[in-house]
Amino acid sequence: MKIEKYFLIVAIILIIGCKSPNNGIYEFDPRIIDGDEFTLSEIADSIIYIPLDNNHPLDRITRIKLTKDKTYLNSRNIGILAFDRQGKLLSRIGSIGRGPGEYRYYLFFCIDEKSGRVYNIADQNEIIQVFSGTGQFIRSFSLKEYGTSILSIEFYNSQLFVQCAINYPEAKFEWIIYDTLGNVIKKQNRHLPLFSTNYGSNENPYMFDNKVSYYNTWTDTVFSVLPDYTEKPSLIISPGEHREPQSNLSIEQIMQKKHLSILRIFETKRFIVIKYFYLKYTLALIDKNTHSTFLIDYDYDDSGGNPVSGIENDIDGGSWFLPESYFTESGREYMVGIQYPYQIKARVASEEFKNSTPNLPEEKKALEKLAHSMKETDNPVLMIVRLKK
Repeated sequence: MKIEKYFLIVAIILIIGCKSPNNGIYEFDPRIIDGDEFTLSEIADSIIYIPLDNNHPLDRITRIKLTKDKTYLNSRNIGILAFDRQGKLLSRIGSIGRGPGEYRYYLFFCIDEKSGRVYNIADQNEIIQVFSGTGQFIRSFSLKEYGTSILSIEFYNSQLFVQCAINYPEAKFEWIIYDTLGNVIKKQNRHLPLFSTNYGSNENPYMFDNKVSYYNTWTDTVFSVLPDYTEKPSLIISPGEHREPQSNLSIEQIMQKKHLSILRIFETKRFIVIKYFYLKYTLALIDKNTHSTFLIDYDYDDSGGNPVSGIENDIDGGSWFLPESYFTESGREYMVGIQYPYQIKARVASEEFKNSTPNLPEEKKALEKLAHSMKETDNPVLMIVRLKK
């Protein structure tokens, strides 16, 4: 299918569908998007802080997955770790290295909550490794025969959803469904003609409402894959020069960051949540019924690793909140972020905090107690906010 024909088809869908805000497809344009700022109490009603224990100093966490009794995350200097829901380290999932059962890459992993097994993308993004819930290596299987690198992975419908990196000329498929032994169940042909680029992207598939959804940088579309493994578009980026080009870029062009970069995207019952960079870092919460938007600008520290701003926290008066992931439990919805002890301690010591009157004054006192119990160099703290019904 030609690129022009693909976008014509999607445009027709949008023109027909945009007559109703409930058509299921949202057109996102970072150049003109507008919305009100908001505070945490407008979307959430409580906060839980979970300090992660200090057995191993953690560095640059990029992925957090919560199950009913565990928290899984990756750390640049250690790899994948499992904690209990109180923050105690339970196990190290495999280890960084080049030997059997070790890995060099650990940015993307997923969990089978029934068995507790962990599936990790490793070895030049062409190998999937399988570990037990206690961190023991079980087996691995290769995807090299399909001539593509693995971009991301999610556990879906008791199978493995593998998103392929289609910016390589040998990549034939958009995604592949494997069973847990590495047998192919379904392959989705790529949506665009073959092309190649010299830069990557930051996709993260996400689960919501019994389907897995993924963002494709090169078609600028979010597709939802249903339990029968058919797919449909649910969000599209408006056409324009802000889209990533399907060609090589110079080092200068890459550093200029003139194109839209989706850093994180997921859904709640009410919102499409998008963290993105287009001229600045922005968090957008888009109401799925009305398409009204809440916007927050945020930023990172000088190292580019740790966020330093987010949604104003008027629940307990503490530090801002920036969502990284989402989960449901006992019929309620939650979003998860990370705070660092030095940030919490600095906030509690500030005059602004001391003079604040948050919605839950008793929680302000609990936060003060937490801040005084930590050292600035302690490991990060998970910040879990419960969304309003």
